Amino acid sequence: MNACLCCPPAGLRRRSVLAAALACLSAGPALAAAPAAGPRMAPDQALATLMQGNARYLGAAPQPVAHSAGARAARAAGQAPFAAILGCADSRAAPEVLFNAGLGELFVVRNAGNVADTGAVGSLEYAVANLGVPLIMVLGHERCGAAEAAVAVSRSSVSLPPQLGDMLQPMLPSALAAIRAGGDVVEGTVRANVARSAARLTEVSPVLSAAVAAGRLRIVGARYDLDDEAVTLMS
Repeated sequence: MNACLCCPPAGLRRRSVLAAALACLSAGPALAAAPAAGPRMAPDQALATLMQGNARYLGAAPQPVAHSAGARAARAAGQAPFAAILGCADSRAAPEVLFNAGLGELFVVRNAGNVADTGAVGSLEYAVANLGVPLIMVLGHERCGAAEAAVAVSRSSVSLPPQLGDMLQPMLPSALAAIRAGGDVVEGTVRANVARSAARLTEVSPVLSAAVAAGRLRIVGARYDLDDEAVTLMS
């Protein structure tokens, strides 16, 4: 059977799609799909706004979600989040709740252990390059189950299901460092993993490292306390 003359070969189509995706990322925020109008925050302003949101949450302020027809239409037309969060999938650590944020205000990427894996890095590249996000927070939390599992594996070679074992691999250096340091090894793993994940974002991503170098982006680490529900910035 002859190939369709109007359709390029599959390999060429794949290369064309990849080239288009890379062009979108390199072009930056101008190609974002109908972002909401309004001035973009500076990185430090975004961080202050985020931390003020946690203060409102601790003060039991209601979550600011507008449900009017106009608000829904604006959200449907495009997104303009002021910050991105790489957080843990733990059900008690939902960033929109912890930072008292409404729909469309935060670009959230979550996985077990807030690990900067391929999916997380690629998602954050999109947030920065196409949506103009000026701040990324890597958010770990107290008594993280993924950190506990990484410590267990590091200490005794616990057998885990294949996918779970692969997922924990990036956390093992943090667990080993915490074990060597002594003290509360799970807490040490949580903190070391936040620092490693934050550093990895610029180590593996030219998009993110260029934005940081240009002053358009700030990357910070933070810890969420399950007991008092406060978010604290890490150095």
